[in-house]
Amino acid sequence: MKKLMLVTFVLAIAGCSTLPKDLQVAEGAKLLNYQEVAAQPQQSSGGQVLWGGVIADVKNKADATVLEMVHYPIRSYGRPTTDDESVGRFRVYVDGFLDPMVYKPGRSLTVSGAVTGSEEGQVGEYKYQFPTLKANGYHLWKDVQEVEVSTMGYGYGPYPYNWWGWHMWPYHERVIIRSKSKGYVDGPLPNRAPQSSNSPAPKKVTR
Repeated sequence: MKKLMLVTFVLAIAGCSTLPKDLQVAEGAKLLNYQEVAAQPQQSSGGQVLWGGVIADVKNKADATVLEMVHYPIRSYGRPTTDDESVGRFRVYVDGFLDPMVYKPGRSLTVSGAVTGSEEGQVGEYKYQFPTLKANGYHLWKDVQEVEVSTMGYGYGPYPYNWWGWHMWPYHERVIIRSKSKGYVDGPLPNRAPQSSNSPAPKKVTR
């Protein structure tokens, strides 16, 4: 039984650390980090990267789409983590058309590709030098959805209006439900059919 649990745990960890197929890079490939490229964009031209971030702007051109990205570090399975501060921005050129209603500002994206140098642009009124990439692969991450469920529990403590002893008293607690799929893609919560007035009341969720 213990061996079975250990094998299950190892497989789960391995699954969570696997990159999506569209982000796979050659084994042993040297990947440049953002700071290296930002410091020497021309000298880094042709170097391979695997970067993640949040989309800040989308521009559709005749034969390509340009995504302006706010850079964030990525987890072992490729998803950007926005808990840290960003170290800068970059632009990535993707062949073909990307629908700006899907690839819209605020969505998380990870891209693998080659450095092509840098180009000057603006962030607001501030002139900015953007490292630029040509995408080989990219992965748009689904938004994480959270549902807050108010539940009823019971605790044991002093009754507020009586000093004679301790009594059971009700309290409310919050349960945050996160939906996840396959470890690296966060999927939406399942749709629930509306209940009729004659349907039984849903069961309370408790820890």
